[in-house]
Amino acid sequence: MALILVGGQTKNVGKSTLVCNIIAAFRQFHWTAVKITAHLHQPEGCELLSQGLGWSVWEQHQMEGRTDTDRFLNAGAERALLVQAEHEYLDEPCTMLEQQFSTLNWIVESSSATTCLHADLSLLIVDPTQADFKDSAQKQLASADALVVRGTDPEHRVRDIRRSFQDMPIFPLLENGLQQEISFLIRKIIASSTLNS
Repeated sequence: MALILVGGQTKNVGKSTLVCNIIAAFRQFHWTAVKITAHLHQPEGCELLSQGLGWSVWEQHQMEGRTDTDRFLNAGAERALLVQAEHEYLDEPCTMLEQQFSTLNWIVESSSATTCLHADLSLLIVDPTQADFKDSAQKQLASADALVVRGTDPEHRVRDIRRSFQDMPIFPLLENGLQQEISFLIRKIIASSTLNS
């Protein structure tokens, strides 16, 4: 089955929005949605599933829309998990997730998991108005299958992105829904991974 990885150039760039839009557009694929964060905290409405040195995996149960994992459930995900892991401990929970979910369609919000997960489709959200570009996003950029651009102002920055990444598909980030071309790409990836499993 398919694994889609959604990362972002920086914080608050629209990663959760894109994950929710994909889940809502393709509910028939029964998604398990995973958010990976280095922010260690006691999450609300979650059950601890597993933990190790420097990491924990939680399953979201409440659907009040206050957290990203709540939003994933509200968008139509069958399950929503929160992985909290310091970067140096990320390999272990990612390996565990790949073993458990290899027969499912799952979508992961994280740039830092690029080096740990073998995604069928890697989408990186960029915002030409933001100067910050996280190290993890730089690593994802090297293996990304497509860029999703948030905002279109100023237009010359978008043109610069298109010039810099001529061979890479570039899609706009929509607040609701998905552009037709990115929907086609996702369908193609899911169909291909279903045939290969």
